[in-house]
Parts: sequence; structure tokens; C-alpha cells
Amino acid sequence: MIEEFFTYGVLGIFAGLIAGMFGIGGGLIIVPILIASFIGSNFDGEIIVHLAIGTSMATIVFTGLASAYTHYKNKAVVNSYFKFISYGIVFGALTGALFTVQIPGEYVKKFIGILIGLIVIQIFFDLKFRLTNNGPSQRLLVLSGSGIGFLSSILGIGGGLFTVPYLKNIGLSLKKSIGTSSACGIPIAIFGSLGYVILGLNEAKLPMLSFGYTYLPAVVGISITSVFSARIGGNLAHFFSSNTLRNLMCILLVCIAFYMFSI
Repeated sequence: MIEEFFTYGVLGIFAGLIAGMFGIGGGLIIVPILIASFIGSNFDGEIIVHLAIGTSMATIVFTGLASAYTHYKNKAVVNSYFKFISYGIVFGALTGALFTVQIPGEYVKKFIGILIGLIVIQIFFDLKFRLTNNGPSQRLLVLSGSGIGFLSSILGIGGGLFTVPYLKNIGLSLKKSIGTSSACGIPIAIFGSLGYVILGLNEAKLPMLSFGYTYLPAVVGISITSVFSARIGGNLAHFFSSNTLRNLMCILLVCIAFYMFSI
């Protein structure tokens, strides 16, 4: 058990740094490594991917709070966008969890890899779209939040994979997009993890110390260290230039996409 907590603690350090720097909630690191860890622990293959996603969502609650607070202090959170996107996130995150438990884990892994690849293309080539010259309407922000919450809950991430490019394309700077995305990751994680807990309560194949599709030792180990490292990552984001952040994010995402297809 001590060995297990140590492993999850180290994972939490990296997840927190990633969450703070790029506003992506750390889930892109947590989910693939948890899948590998659960396979090594001989958990039932049918529930491994869903357990990894649900556990990731729970840890992001703590990582997201630390990361968002740091960005908020640096005045990088745009409250007007955060407010209306969050309304949609509540609905999207809950329905995303309900949808995911119906999908075989192998398909979920491939879906993650494909989506990451598409996002890398968008970020690297800086593809843009403009809805209006005056920015998005409140209704559109709510609808966008629903889609972001839905997809993020499926993938077990804090939403930054979608929220950062979305906010950047509707007019925010990269740093404010990252900061606002970090704040949006909090409701995604809270309502997404709630969905996975409820939907997994009657699953007989889950290992001991699970609470629904949430593995408590991993939640505790990752959360303890990620809370501190997320604040460091948040400060690092304001140290690098926007171009450097973009290039580092693309390299990270490409590596993760290949990994998800290989496991």
C-alpha cells in the first residue's frame, strides 16, 4: 500500500505541473498512467478505463482548485466567460459520465487519441474561427460549456484540451485562455466525478477501496502532491512566452496521443 501511495504521489507531481502550465487539468497525464497502473494491479479489464477516468475526474477537483487560484491571483481568469460556460458544464459533465459507462474501454482509449490529434493540429497551425465581431453570446457560451463538459467527462480531463483553444479562438490571449480554462475545470471535475461515483456504485467488478468508478488510494496520493505542484505550474505558465507554451503543449499532446493508441 505504501508503494502504491508513493507511485500515485509522483504521478500527482507531474499532473499538477501540467495542469498549472497548460490549464488542462492534469487528466491527460493521469488517465493513461492510471490505466497502465490498474493493468499492472490485475484489476478487471472491463472496468479499468472507466475506473481510470472516474478517478482522474476526482483528482482534478483538487488540482483544479490550486491551479485556478494561482491564475486568478495573476488576473488571468475572465469571470464573464467562466460564469456562463460553467452553467453548461454542469449538464454536460453529468451526461458525459452517463454516456461513457456505456462504451467499451478500448473504444474510449482510441477516441481520446483521435481527439488529441485533432486538437494538436488546431493549436500548432493556430487555426481560428470567429463567430461575431463582438464575441460569443451568453447562450452560445452555455451551449459551448455543455459540449466541453460532455467531452471532458468522457475523457476524464479538466476540459482544457477543448476550453483553451475555444477561448483563444473567440478572442482571449493564450494566458487568459489557460487561466479561464483552469477555473472551468473545477465544475467539470466536481460534476463529472459525481456522475462516475453514482454510476459505479452497483458495479461488482470494482476493486476494494473503490467508491463507484473512483479508486480512493489513487485519489488521495495524486491529490496530495498535485495541489502543490499545480501552483508551481501556474506560475511557470506566466514565466514562458505564449509561443513556448504552445510548442510545449503540442509536444506533450502528440506523445500522449501515440501512447493511448499503444496501450
